[in-house]
Amino acid sequence: MSFFKSIENFFSKVFTKAPSTLAVSLSVVSTVAPLAEAAMALVDPSMEQEAQPIITEVQSDLGVLSQTLKTGSTANVAALVASIQANLGSLLTAGHIKDPANVQKATALVNLISAELQNIVPAA
Repeated sequence: MSFFKSIENFFSKVFTKAPSTLAVSLSVVSTVAPLAEAAMALVDPSMEQEAQPIITEVQSDLGVLSQTLKTGSTANVAALVASIQANLGSLLTAGHIKDPANVQKATALVNLISAELQNIVPAA
């Protein structure tokens, strides 16, 4: 191999193409889905029946968000993210989680999910 070819190979490895915005956004959605499940695991067992529809709605919205992103449309992304954030917030505010330690964990999860999803909302 020539000297110049080895330099070309080196720089092509160093400057690889960054993942697309779509790939990053889909990765965020697939990463936060299990975190929402983790938040559900922190719900007080006596409130589980009341909280389950909230998590089901979050999961549904995450699925719709994923499909919307795959089509390349950004029209509903902000509304879907806002809906997910509101639903997750209602887990915290409606008293679904009684144990203070679990409230702290759930709050951290909800804040993490909200922040990650906010990063994929297109700039207005």
